[in-house]
Amino acid sequence: MSKTEFRLALRLVEERLKKIRDKVPPRKFNTKKPAEVEINKFWYDGKTVDRIMVVLRSTGCSHYKTNHGCSMCAHYDGTAESPVSAEDYISQWGSVINGTVLIGDKSQEFDINQFPVLCLYNLGSFLNPDEVPNQAVQEIFASIAQFKGIKKVIIESRAEYVTREVLEQIRQVNPGIIEVGLGLESVNTEVRELCHHKNFPDLDLFHSAVQLLHEYNFRILAYVNQKPPFLTESEAIEDAIATSVFAYQSGVDAVSIEPTSLQANSLTDHLYQMGLYRVPWLWSVIETVRGIHHRIKNADNLDLRLGGYFDEEILSGSQGVASGVPRNELFPHTTSGNCNNCTERVIEAIKEFNRTYDSTILYSQGKCEYCSLVWQEALKVSDSRTIPRRIIDLLS
Repeated sequence: MSKTEFRLALRLVEERLKKIRDKVPPRKFNTKKPAEVEINKFWYDGKTVDRIMVVLRSTGCSHYKTNHGCSMCAHYDGTAESPVSAEDYISQWGSVINGTVLIGDKSQEFDINQFPVLCLYNLGSFLNPDEVPNQAVQEIFASIAQFKGIKKVIIESRAEYVTREVLEQIRQVNPGIIEVGLGLESVNTEVRELCHHKNFPDLDLFHSAVQLLHEYNFRILAYVNQKPPFLTESEAIEDAIATSVFAYQSGVDAVSIEPTSLQANSLTDHLYQMGLYRVPWLWSVIETVRGIHHRIKNADNLDLRLGGYFDEEILSGSQGVASGVPRNELFPHTTSGNCNNCTERVIEAIKEFNRTYDSTILYSQGKCEYCSLVWQEALKVSDSRTIPRRIIDLLS
């Protein structure tokens, strides 16, 4: 790999990201209310359970603020322009547990103890004190510990924010099962840094985070993004398989494959609008699961998830990106798909896989007379250029 080409490609990606991010419209949100609350079905402890997902309205990812963020992500559109204080975060959490933020009849009958699994997200890194102050982290986790119906909590963080100090602060108030999702994305440095724009050049940091989390008895979930820009369909499958195998071998407890979806004001959406990108085929997602199971012994016991595919029931709706904009600022406008004939049934199979972890549901999906051959032809597409050269050719 030419260091000169790598640096040029990285500069071009960052310049394009800056242009895209500069077009994000002004945002004004109520920082006393969470961005969203929803429930869905989830596989936990050998059975299908109800999972509650709480997305706190936050100040947003520090990587976005300093270096324009990851290529596939535009969650920043749902963050507040004004600072979110510790008191704001605590108020948001309080409005969930007392039901006041919920819509319809749910507020009257709501009991958070009904949900064995809680996902608590902040559109960034929950362990970064510049995003979520230490006071808020401790008070929220102390509160969670009081609800005996909550058996497991899932949060997200970049690996660099996994520190002994913050883990100790959480363990002082909450001894329960806590899973931290780390964005690994790709084991390949060029893919991770140029295609994902992860700003995560050293995997030693990932290994250190895994070791430290296990030292404090946290579980680790590795996120693996499938098909960032600049990869062919077959390259994206192989990259997701290799990265997932690497993650398991590194000691993570679970992997979530995240097929790229399209959010406005992201690099992937920008390229899609120009006809230069396609989201991954659902057939490719199934092929990735098959490849992981093929390469890992005792694969039937893997905690493997397919992110983004759940039947959601919204308990507290979005506030919209701006006044009068009638859409949810957190949801993508396009997700992975096949053709109109089979997309719905394959998505239902993926949702059932997430509810049961039964991979035979995926493998039993028959070919589609309209698109299976098209997908197979897509797998034959190759590109002899290096990844930096592809980016230079495309973005310059």
